[in-house]
Amino acid sequence: MKAIIFDAFGTLFRVTSGGSAKTIMKNITDCGIVVDEKAFLEEWKSYYKNHTLGDCEFMTERAIFIARIQMFYDRYHVDRNAEHDADSLLAGAFEREAYPEIKTVLNELMKNYLVFIGSNTDNNVLESVMQKNGITVHKVYTSENLKCYKPARHFFTQILDENGLSPQEVLFVGDSITDDILGPKAIGIKTVWLDRNGIGGNSGQDYTITDMNGLIDDVLR
Repeated sequence: MKAIIFDAFGTLFRVTSGGSAKTIMKNITDCGIVVDEKAFLEEWKSYYKNHTLGDCEFMTERAIFIARIQMFYDRYHVDRNAEHDADSLLAGAFEREAYPEIKTVLNELMKNYLVFIGSNTDNNVLESVMQKNGITVHKVYTSENLKCYKPARHFFTQILDENGLSPQEVLFVGDSITDDILGPKAIGIKTVWLDRNGIGGNSGQDYTITDMNGLIDDVLR
């Protein structure tokens, strides 16, 4: 094993989710417009998936967010600035905190391995959060600089090719079964599922840990 690649959000840094869609929906219903909440939330999610997993031309996460909001505002004839509303909601992403064990674990791993981050995010968001939390690694890869999103094979093969690594020399660690387990497994990379909530189960991961200390204590010892 020569290199370990970590997902960022949900793995190294805490996340909150679910509020953005309901905020945009409230912006619409506050105008006296009736919206089917279930259908709205399903379309909100599917729009993102279509632009990250489908054949659409690459867009940054911010651009997808703005376009998605604008689509709903146009549909319901809501006179609001989609870009302003998107940036207001995205501002919280820059304040995400690292899990308490992360800095110590990463610093220890960097003594013996190449340590990378591979994240579906925009460059400025990840750079800001890493700086805020004092997190450093050897290299950082985002969907923005790779121009594709996990779990696409190209996301992982670009990292391998740039660093002269084979899949057998790499471990991928993340909290998402689809992005961080099924994606890298498809090209032969061993995977570690970070199951902080104790959900349990096997989706093809090679190892399961409940916090990052388990990577050193149970996987790499």
